[in-house]
Amino acid sequence: MIKLVVFTLSSALAFACSCMNLQKSGTSTLSSPTGDTVVNFLDTAYRDVIMIEDQHVAHEGSNYLIDIPLKENQDSLYVFFLSARVPVDLFKNSASFFPEIKEFILVVPDWAFYQRVAEDATKNGIVLEPATTNVYYHIKRVEDQIQVDSMRISGNGHPQLDFKIPRVPDDHFVSYRSEQYGSVCCPKDPRWEIIEEDGPFIKNFENRNNVRIKGIYRQNNGKEGEHITFYTLSGLSPEQRLKFILEKRSQWFVNKATKTIVFAPQVFTPQLVPFVKTGFNKTTAVTF
Repeated sequence: MIKLVVFTLSSALAFACSCMNLQKSGTSTLSSPTGDTVVNFLDTAYRDVIMIEDQHVAHEGSNYLIDIPLKENQDSLYVFFLSARVPVDLFKNSASFFPEIKEFILVVPDWAFYQRVAEDATKNGIVLEPATTNVYYHIKRVEDQIQVDSMRISGNGHPQLDFKIPRVPDDHFVSYRSEQYGSVCCPKDPRWEIIEEDGPFIKNFENRNNVRIKGIYRQNNGKEGEHITFYTLSGLSPEQRLKFILEKRSQWFVNKATKTIVFAPQVFTPQLVPFVKTGFNKTTAVTF
């Protein structure tokens, strides 16, 4: 009797993540997903790699929230392992994915390859253990340009990855949306015309979604009313946070009724903001 073994995608993920323990046998294949000349931009090992899993991700339409608070440093190289199904192009094109990070590597399992292996195993009734196969994207943000290199490794030759879970420093808070207002005069920032919409918008969102919008903070940054409002959205689920982000983004436009506004798909991330305890720009709570 032939034993039928179905190689599931969950099994494929287990193999994909085995890059922390490199295979001791088999061949290594280095290629470019686009067929271009391959430039090996990888080191042999990376520490503090951040895993992006399904539990961190919410999506609505073509927009995604990756709910991982992370302290961003412009001078550091970050490495992310994307085990969740988020379109890679969003990381290449979206400036809202950890916007302060200027350079990062995105590691993505070759799901198409694992799917082919699963289909072959099912078709032939055999057990197939695929070689660990990942695509590595090196993404650099240089002024208003985004540079992307990529390479695919199958088999041996993967860098060793040491994962970590980011922590929120005690003297910081997590903001999922911030809104900056300029001067109330001289000249007047047009967005002062819609600041009175914030209270009704929040109450309406709370009633429709049976939630409370808590943890709203403000920091002054000028003597003519200039300030930033931060929304921590504490107590909300990732899905509710993304919904608030998208609806507030649409609301925060002057003369909305006279405009046709089309937003490109985005991947959003939270921002870590230092608590300012004293001084002119002290962090203060806001209620509506």
